[in-house]
Amino acid sequence: MKAFNKYFIIPAAMMFAFAACEDEKTPVLELVKKAGFNQFEKSEVVINKNNLSEKFPKISWTPADYNGAAVSYSVKMKNGSGKEVVLGETTDCFLELDNSAVNSLLAEAGAYPGKAAECTFSLESSAAGGVKTDVAENTVSIKVTAYDSKSENIDWPFAYVAVGYPNFDFEKSFLIGDPDGDGVYQGYVNIPEGTGSSFAVLDGKTMEVISQDNTLNPETNTGFLEIKAGTDGSVEVGDKTEWGLIGSATSGSWDKDTKMDFDASTGLWTAVTSLTDGEFKFRANGGWDINLGGSADNLTYGGDNLKVPAAHAYIVTLNLVNAGKYTYTMEETEIELSSEFLTVPGSFNGWNNQTKDYRVTSAARDFVFSNTLYIGEDNAEFKFYDDASGAWIGIVGDKLEDGSFKIGDGDNIKLDKAGYYKMTVDQKKMTASVVSTGWELIGGAIEPYDWSVGIVMDYDPSTKTWSKTITVKDGEYKFRWAGAWDVNFGGALTGLEQDGANLNISAGTYKFVLDPEKKTATVTAQ
Repeated sequence: MKAFNKYFIIPAAMMFAFAACEDEKTPVLELVKKAGFNQFEKSEVVINKNNLSEKFPKISWTPADYNGAAVSYSVKMKNGSGKEVVLGETTDCFLELDNSAVNSLLAEAGAYPGKAAECTFSLESSAAGGVKTDVAENTVSIKVTAYDSKSENIDWPFAYVAVGYPNFDFEKSFLIGDPDGDGVYQGYVNIPEGTGSSFAVLDGKTMEVISQDNTLNPETNTGFLEIKAGTDGSVEVGDKTEWGLIGSATSGSWDKDTKMDFDASTGLWTAVTSLTDGEFKFRANGGWDINLGGSADNLTYGGDNLKVPAAHAYIVTLNLVNAGKYTYTMEETEIELSSEFLTVPGSFNGWNNQTKDYRVTSAARDFVFSNTLYIGEDNAEFKFYDDASGAWIGIVGDKLEDGSFKIGDGDNIKLDKAGYYKMTVDQKKMTASVVSTGWELIGGAIEPYDWSVGIVMDYDPSTKTWSKTITVKDGEYKFRWAGAWDVNFGGALTGLEQDGANLNISAGTYKFVLDPEKKTATVTAQ
């Protein structure tokens, strides 16, 4: 009997221990009570420029209960278009946001600005790091009108360009417009690579579709480009553009653009540069096919030259994203200025670093210097000299085929033969170029036959004339100085005139001789 009792007592003790452990376990994680939304204090919110910084009506709810476990919440919003976005996540039983934050989320959700839409809010609760989740027992709704600041001061017909439509985000969409009332919306948009392959045009007031399923070529229709849309649904898409300043007020005069920087977040082009009290224009892609002039508040294609009020450093801002109305601003600023000139001392002037006859100048004082100089000896050597800093500037490394080279505390710059040379120095980039130049023949009759590049003539210092024997084809031509149109001759060979009419010639081989001082020329068949 004793043995039996001992055997029986041991299992009983073990069962008591197991029961005790079971009582000490954490309660099973389960939803005891759902969260429940409280109603909004308002039934409608109209967001505008005056209340963007104010609080959106407070979103609150009664807590969910997961047997006392810690709970987190995710609040979502769905607007009339049916697209849902997450407003925020919190461990509190409320969520407070500014109108501006809600407005951006409305844009992401596809809301139409200026159009009231019923927005529905839903809530998801979770406990133990998402092990257990549940939705609130109800949703709440409020009517909200979104606001687009881009359209605030537009009092003419305008439209949205919606890339990837039917997906639509008014904050990321650009406006095109019809400020002159000709029935055509136009304006510039920025389309980054990979944004989408098609777009729609939506009326800015009614949000009705004017045109959709317009194809974008990924090779040519990316970047900053112009779009035109007719009210009849017709659409034109331009090529990518990059903008700059050009003119007598800039360091490059009418020969070279001062490049502008693009801000993708605003769509604006900006240049911080020194300008003289001359003239300038805006142009795209370094050519004249697309150029803007006129006035600060109304830039037009091919408009008159723009004037700089006074020589100074400026922040110049070009706005081409104002619903088809193109404008610019100029704000004086204080930036570092370069010297007005560098002298060119060399073997041809006794290495005189104070010479007034041999200088490259920077009228805008933007560290870019240029001039065309006559070097009257073969095998000449020289350097550039900055009197402000006392620096002698020479060539570093080899000269490239295009005449450019790096500069610094380097060697003398060497020229093989006498002649006119166009010299350019960029002290910021520490580069320079020295290129043979002078009077040239240019035109449709002169190779390459498209008025883009001229053929430099040979200079005779004894007669001060220029000559060249070349073969031409039927067409027109002119004489041009130093690769630019500031000085050019046309009209009649016996009395050439600045900006004169194009000269005509028949195909053949000719010797051209120009006397620029007398403004006469001879053309002799060979």
